Amino acid sequence: MPQDPIRALRDRTTEQKRARQDPAYLQALMNGQAPSVIAFVAALDAGHEGEEALDAARRTDQAAANFFNQPPADDNPPAAA
Repeated sequence: MPQDPIRALRDRTTEQKRARQDPAYLQALMNGQAPSVIAFVAALDAGHEGEEALDAARRTDQAAANFFNQPPADDNPPAAA
């Protein structure tokens, strides 16, 4: 079932506001080194704060970039006997 576009827009707006209320994210944004909003909000939800949340969000963004640039190989190793 497709997601409601109005609700999705509201959720994105709420996440952006929440991220921009954090001083560490705002400073990173001003320096041009901010991670994605969704990764930062996920880090906040996981209990991280400040620089720790920025680091966790950057790791999440890097993991996503690695996954999409180097997808897993289709040749699965044989099961151990």
